[in-house]
Amino acid sequence: MDSKTKPLDTFNTFLFDGDGVIYKENSPLPGGIEFIKLLQKREKKVFVLTNNSTKTRDEFKAKFSALGLNLPLESILSSAYLTAHYLSTEKSSARVYVIGEEGLKKEFVNFGVEVINRNEETNEEDIFSLNMDNIDYVVTGMDRGLNYVKISRAVNILMSYKETKFIATNADFTFPTVHGLIPGGGAMIKILEELSGRKVEKIIGKPNSEMFEIAMELSQTNKEQMIMFGDRLETDILGANLAGIKTCLVLSGVTSMKDLVDLKDDNSPDLIMNSLQDAYDSFL
Repeated sequence: MDSKTKPLDTFNTFLFDGDGVIYKENSPLPGGIEFIKLLQKREKKVFVLTNNSTKTRDEFKAKFSALGLNLPLESILSSAYLTAHYLSTEKSSARVYVIGEEGLKKEFVNFGVEVINRNEETNEEDIFSLNMDNIDYVVTGMDRGLNYVKISRAVNILMSYKETKFIATNADFTFPTVHGLIPGGGAMIKILEELSGRKVEKIIGKPNSEMFEIAMELSQTNKEQMIMFGDRLETDILGANLAGIKTCLVLSGVTSMKDLVDLKDDNSPDLIMNSLQDAYDSFL
């Protein structure tokens, strides 16, 4: 049988993106919860690999619980969690300035990383009232509270302190909502790159191999027994392909059929489905 047409039940470990695959915001997408519950019933291993940096792993666990899905904390790998882990291992007592939301800051604090802009920042305050000396990293993630003061401080740090490193949780340019796409973490990167003249030095989330490698290690599964379900060609599909993991593109999120013209090999999925409902139906 062609490896690209293997039935799904031949796989032992199932990897999922979250936004645009299992849910959009707080609304479940067709078949997602049902499919994962069926996998759990059949004792398959399930991991969520999300570039969404706006929540902590505990908050993601609570989100899944509200949707009727019980996932252990170890099965949730987020770009916020991995970025916090990376910083804590790279430099003890790291000091960071964050373009990002509360969940990202909480993950940093959980790992002992000092967030110098821990409190909410408003456009009413003096840009230079914050001490911006001796900052080890400027970190970007999706930030729906992005404002002039935040941008100004991040740009000032990157321009004034060349030793400060510029890293990002993820480079997703858009974020799927029930009403359509909005700017994602990649848009924050672009703003800072254009204004500071600096390029981001490291991106933690997919297509970086780290999420896939950790899932492989935790599941104790070889890559031939794994499959990734995602809605983004340039992150979910590319990352899994580069890791040697089979891929299924679902069209319930960012990617549509018109995006599939002239695909590069690295971005080509092994399977394409409209949503996880198709996967659920084929697994019965």
